[in-house]
Amino acid sequence: MKKLLFFFLAFSIQIAANAADGFSTLEERMSGKEFKETGLGKLTDEELATLNEWLRRHSVATLENAAARSASSTATASSTADMRGLENQPKKDPLGNVIYGTIAGTFDGWEGKGTLFKLTNGMIWQQTENDTFWVKPVENPEITIKKGFMGSWRLSVVGYNSAVGVKRIK
Repeated sequence: MKKLLFFFLAFSIQIAANAADGFSTLEERMSGKEFKETGLGKLTDEELATLNEWLRRHSVATLENAAARSASSTATASSTADMRGLENQPKKDPLGNVIYGTIAGTFDGWEGKGTLFKLTNGMIWQQTENDTFWVKPVENPEITIKKGFMGSWRLSVVGYNSAVGVKRIK
């Protein structure tokens, strides 16, 4: 019973954290029937990813948080190193809960613990879950890494409805 209560509490906190981000893809917002009836199912993966990215950039929640992200980017650029995701990061990090970046080179998914994600900004993240996800090879895809429950981090590729636990190693 205690395990069930803990799971429910953890799940509720994660849902609230995701809702605070303010954006969900069209696939997440619509039922399968709505998605098909609107013709969105006819789009290629790249077209759908581009449309979702446009919606994310122009959503009200994203625009409201643009100033906060800009301030975070400015602060990060002026500091000597970006410590987000590392074990010795500062205790108070009010604007560093989401990291936006680009995977350097070709991305075709992840498979098992140990998969490395090398970003163009120099960060290197490693998969921490035994999860598998494959996509058609994509060059330099945009990603988001969101801070999760109890200091964990989750990486997702923009335009795809899948995320994996990661830890920063550089």
